[in-house]
Amino acid sequence: MDWRIIAVPIVGAVIGYITNWVAVKMLFYPHYEKKIWGHRVPFTPGVIPRGQGRLARAVGQVVEKQLLTPEVLGGVLLSEETCAKLRQAVVDWTGEMKNGQMQVKDAALLVMEEDRYEGTLKATGENLSAFLYEKILAMDPAAKIVEAGMSVVREKLADSMFGFMLGGSFMDKIGDQMREYVDAFIKENLPALLEEEVAKEVSAISDKRVGEIFETLEKQGADLPDIIEQIYRVLVAEKLPVILTAVRFSDIVEDRINAMDVAQVEELVLVIMKKELGAVINIGALIGFILGLVNVAILMLPA
Repeated sequence: MDWRIIAVPIVGAVIGYITNWVAVKMLFYPHYEKKIWGHRVPFTPGVIPRGQGRLARAVGQVVEKQLLTPEVLGGVLLSEETCAKLRQAVVDWTGEMKNGQMQVKDAALLVMEEDRYEGTLKATGENLSAFLYEKILAMDPAAKIVEAGMSVVREKLADSMFGFMLGGSFMDKIGDQMREYVDAFIKENLPALLEEEVAKEVSAISDKRVGEIFETLEKQGADLPDIIEQIYRVLVAEKLPVILTAVRFSDIVEDRINAMDVAQVEELVLVIMKKELGAVINIGALIGFILGLVNVAILMLPA
């Protein structure tokens, strides 16, 4: 038996295997540029390390434009399954709060520093006081108070000599002077009174249990899980594109890949394509074996 019938295909398979193995390794190695006498050695660094920036940019674009689009994320975030999980999480959380002793202040301090919380509390009181002050002034309380008082005075003096002597025009002048006095008194004293009372109420709310607040809202007919779910749906539907534009997933992914060490990039690629790259090497061996058989067939042809 001619040894070439076996040897040539085997040698071809080995050569094909080694060639593709080297080609796959050259995708990653060497990790860094090599130089001899100041000149870069050809094919260094490997294909992927040399193109790490392009890879990062391409992956970032794919993630942003094809994988994490507003339509895709919106579909996931607004799916019935996701909303049901959110609602159940809210139900569980409110149940824990109602059975717990956590105060509103303690809950707020979980998400902000104490100085910021105190500033927020103060600002809330001031804004609420200013809002109430403007609303009260808009109702012209001085005019209403004096009008009600003068109406009683006129009624009491209607059938008396004193009322007849004063007359309507004189009573109107008294009413105007009283209205000016009451209006000045309200404008001078109301802001401080409102700030004091509002501060007391805000402080009282701060010291209440979170569960107590929830129970009060529920007694008034508020469905907290439903309210939070509706707010969530509106935010996702209306603000998700804006949020994604601001977040820029492509930039995040690109920066993360560029910040990786070359070995980490290699590991990332291998996690995704290890089987495929192994198949490429094995195909090289198969092609080499087939070409070896072709060579044997040619050599065996009669001269």
